[in-house]
Amino acid sequence: MARLLRAADCVIGEAGYESATMCAIAERAGSSVGSLYQFFPNKDAVVDALRAQYAEEYAKFWRRFTPQAATLSSDQLAGRLIQFPLKFAAHHPAFLPLLDIQTAHSLRRRQMIHDRIAAVLRARQPKLAEATAQRIAAVVHQMLKSLLTLYARTGPRERTAIIGEFKTVLSGYLETRLSE
Repeated sequence: MARLLRAADCVIGEAGYESATMCAIAERAGSSVGSLYQFFPNKDAVVDALRAQYAEEYAKFWRRFTPQAATLSSDQLAGRLIQFPLKFAAHHPAFLPLLDIQTAHSLRRRQMIHDRIAAVLRARQPKLAEATAQRIAAVVHQMLKSLLTLYARTGPRERTAIIGEFKTVLSGYLETRLSE
């Protein structure tokens, strides 16, 4: 199954979600399409499995990052929040093409991301009410998603500037919201 998911990551990363086929995934994995269908009844199931794998890797980041947040400046916090998904995308080709694909588990995963960002925010600013942390987390998540979308559409020469712009915006937002 791991080989099938690695193949799916590559095929979706190269072809995009819409153009990726179960046959291409099976071929990349060196497997029969029948074997692929034994594990995954359709492409959405493959996507859910990839995202579950991504979520496990992200969880490791959040476990390390959350306790560190208390000592970071807003600029450092913004930098770390931006840096990780960009590095993650570099190692997982399907991550960017799958950003906007909705599956049965999308809402649950979005809430999980919000909860983790909110935990980081509350580690940084313990007096922050949970509802406020969730609202700020939703905004931060949307900013990061927008960064990744624009990053994917931008040529390599412009990416550094785009990252800088988003870091400026996110840092200023966090400085304002976490100092209240």
